[in-house]
Amino acid sequence: MTIRLLPDLAAMAVLLVVLYFLRRRHPQERVGLWIVGLLFIFLEAIAHTVYSPRGPLHIPSHVIALDSYLAAGVIFLWAAAQPLYSRRATLTYLMVNTPPLAALLSIYGSDIRTPGPYLIAIICGALLAITSPFLINRTLKIGKAWWLMVPHLLIWGPAWFSVSGGNYRDAAYFPLFVLYLATGVIFQLSLPRRSLGKICIVSGFTIWSLVFLFHSWVVDHSQYVDLASDIWDMQKFLVTIGMLLVLLEMQVASNEWYGFHDQLTGLPNRRLFEDRLAQALQGSERDGTRTALIMIDLNGFKLINDSLGHDIGDRLLQHIAQSLRHVIRTPDVLARLGGDEFIIIANDLPAGPDARHVAEASQARVAEALKRPFNYGGHSLNVSGSVGVSIYPDDTTDEVLLRRLADQRMYEQKRQIPLEFEPVTLMPGPSSSQS
Repeated sequence: MTIRLLPDLAAMAVLLVVLYFLRRRHPQERVGLWIVGLLFIFLEAIAHTVYSPRGPLHIPSHVIALDSYLAAGVIFLWAAAQPLYSRRATLTYLMVNTPPLAALLSIYGSDIRTPGPYLIAIICGALLAITSPFLINRTLKIGKAWWLMVPHLLIWGPAWFSVSGGNYRDAAYFPLFVLYLATGVIFQLSLPRRSLGKICIVSGFTIWSLVFLFHSWVVDHSQYVDLASDIWDMQKFLVTIGMLLVLLEMQVASNEWYGFHDQLTGLPNRRLFEDRLAQALQGSERDGTRTALIMIDLNGFKLINDSLGHDIGDRLLQHIAQSLRHVIRTPDVLARLGGDEFIIIANDLPAGPDARHVAEASQARVAEALKRPFNYGGHSLNVSGSVGVSIYPDDTTDEVLLRRLADQRMYEQKRQIPLEFEPVTLMPGPSSSQS
């Protein structure tokens, strides 16, 4: 056992634990795949500690180490590709094309140094590389599948020439170079811009790929073995720390998002609404346009909460928010002020009477959207809403008064509802319907 590697193992174990607990805040499949990939790297590190060129565990530890690198690379590649490509097609493609690579690495790790087994693995891998993209994409069009053959040409072509020349080490490590370089490229494309974690991850995989590329050269130049060993361990921690940074950046971005959005509906909250309203009024003053405020309050929402429960009430609010999203114009802003109160900022309205016409049309669309039935548990729930509109600067140039006017007009409409009117209506509905 290589004792000097134990501190690195302990450090990596600590980083994995930290990554696991951070992942609980972001239960995404991609983050879970990162952890699984790093577990394979951890397994490689364990195999490396017991590896000895002449020891009894030489062959099994060598096979485990090489196949762990392959498994980790494939998992990292799948995780990196998820935001860009079809999940199912990517997984199928990787599962089909990975076995020949695993066979090639296992043959090398087993100290087999005759060309026959290598060439069989290479031929199988090349045939799968040629056929699988077209079978998965179900097309022969250029751009759909042909480009997937490029990395395999970079793998199996050099592997064939290496085996033909008796250089079995290059035949095993060059595919890992291509795999890890491709992973770095895909991470560069899929991770957010201006991310420090992205810089660490992409740099780590780039260094990792170069380590595999120059492995044979380092073995033949013993004076660089110690330096190469240090670099070999460095990129593992660089990638792990990069993933931790990405998760922390996601947490910060999530906190910022929740600071300006309603957690239940995902709409802008009061804080973001006030900022957007100030911008809209400044734009109206600058451009000579109009801005309308459309205040919305559900009728009988308290009755729903009291009689059907807060869970149904929350689902109804989400349903209303989704319905309103579909009826507002592209430049408009829909926000939830709290409870059952929503508000719309209608931007860039034309000056003159047309502003009132556009605002009234928006008000009509809102009223129609509120009538959409909400289906739950075999019942259909119909609600209504009161709507009030004020227009800047036609009604007032004061922001506070503008909001007060919209609120007053909304409550004037609510007071016109007859006392005997039932604002909540239950109707039979399909039991399979969901909000």
